[in-house]
Amino acid sequence: MSRAEASASATLTSLLDAVGDTLLTPLEAPFGLDVPVDELEILDPPHPISAVPRTMLFAIGAGPDSPEAEAALTVAAEAGYTALVVKLHGKDPAGLRSLAREQGIALLAADDEVNWRHLDGLLSAVLATRSGHGPAGGDGGWDDLFDLANATAAQLHGAVAIMDDRYRIIAYSTISGQPTDEARRQGILGREVPQAFRAVHADPRLRQRPCPVRFTGHGTLPRVAVGILAGRVVLGSLWVIDADDSLGPEGERTLQDAADLAALRLLRHRNSRDLARRAREQALRGALLGEDLPHTGALGSHGPGFVVAAFEHAETESDVSEPEMAHIIELITGYAQVQHFRASTVQLDGVVYTLLPADPSTAGAVGGALASSVLERIRVMLGVRLRAGIGGHAATLSAVQRSRQEADTALGVLAHRGQDHAVADFQEVRAESFFLRLRADPDAFDEVRPVGLEAMREHDALNGTEYTSTVYAYLRCLGDSARAAAEMYVHPNTLRYRIKRAGELFGIDLKDPDEALLLWLRLRLQH
Repeated sequence: MSRAEASASATLTSLLDAVGDTLLTPLEAPFGLDVPVDELEILDPPHPISAVPRTMLFAIGAGPDSPEAEAALTVAAEAGYTALVVKLHGKDPAGLRSLAREQGIALLAADDEVNWRHLDGLLSAVLATRSGHGPAGGDGGWDDLFDLANATAAQLHGAVAIMDDRYRIIAYSTISGQPTDEARRQGILGREVPQAFRAVHADPRLRQRPCPVRFTGHGTLPRVAVGILAGRVVLGSLWVIDADDSLGPEGERTLQDAADLAALRLLRHRNSRDLARRAREQALRGALLGEDLPHTGALGSHGPGFVVAAFEHAETESDVSEPEMAHIIELITGYAQVQHFRASTVQLDGVVYTLLPADPSTAGAVGGALASSVLERIRVMLGVRLRAGIGGHAATLSAVQRSRQEADTALGVLAHRGQDHAVADFQEVRAESFFLRLRADPDAFDEVRPVGLEAMREHDALNGTEYTSTVYAYLRCLGDSARAAAEMYVHPNTLRYRIKRAGELFGIDLKDPDEALLLWLRLRLQH
């Protein structure tokens, strides 16, 4: 099919209808929305755009009021591009809209929270299925994937199975009398590809533009398979048993058409899941911020409660690119939902928060288990070192904000220590976090000065004595003279003598609990 033929079937209207107005909103359309779109492209300075007409350009990182966005729009219009897509992030696009009208190019706004890669995948899928790579003329009357599997099996005279990208068997034909084998039987019973055959299903040829691949051997009947693709996104694969090796070119075309239809079904399913996930993210964002939102049911308001786990990049000086952060969020989300299907994840101010159902006795363990697995996996896969903070148990959604604050506090302790690739539970570092807060605001503590402390310090500095360090060791060891003496490497009698002399020389009374507490806090903040 030529480019001219393909371009007639994909327009801004069809793309907007496919992804919905929650993800993509038209701001300006000088020539209407029934204008053709052939290609998608990501703005990648300093590299020039491809200058292929009828292209939709994603202006990643360019705000609507930025010179970069204006320059991209002008260059795209001159190249005959159909549209420019930006994220508003609360900025006024009036100037860019006016420029779009002048230049004769459509301007669209992507939802601030949608992942650029996700949007690219969705639109690529629509372009693929509407530009000649997918079957024309509707969905053939099939209501679901099982009907599709049965219809394909009837046409090809072979048992069919459809897998997703996680090796799960999500549909299969049920026509009796067709040849089958033990591998198929095991897969259907377990609803997933048997471990022994996963290497076959991971064949890289199934990740390319739909092209049937024949598999023989492996102790099974011969099979022909084709990848289920949505643009550049791999959704799964479709397999048919070809017991007598009779599947010819016509059968392969039928298999390819079936794979394209399966892509549409799987994409719709993913879209519905994405809508549900967006609802959870909105509810979680409100709960983390302490907002009184009416729609929090997506988070699951019943049960033993929740715990918040917070993740941040350990190298705060280095910028995290948007694609890298998107991948990090995707991995955290996947691990969290494996741990509990009601888990929700969202990013706020550069920190990724996950909300997990948990009861009071296991909240720390639940959050810690997720954090440990996520940190190691992301380090291995992306070479990125994160740290994680675990908040306390939140009995209700109204207490989630406090759990988030505790998780942030735990992150602060790790940052102060200079630790990356580490996990801190707020319950374990709450004392240390208290001292960090006091240290951050020393003026609030200056009005209450322990008796004799400054005089004792000056005496030590002038005479080379160790009264201050001795008193600190004694307080740190809760009055245990033997233990404090061991820390100071002196005899217990020597330590007791120093404590007595400190009282005589500087008026320090360690028998007064209030004075001892103030002295301990002062010394603790300085060590």
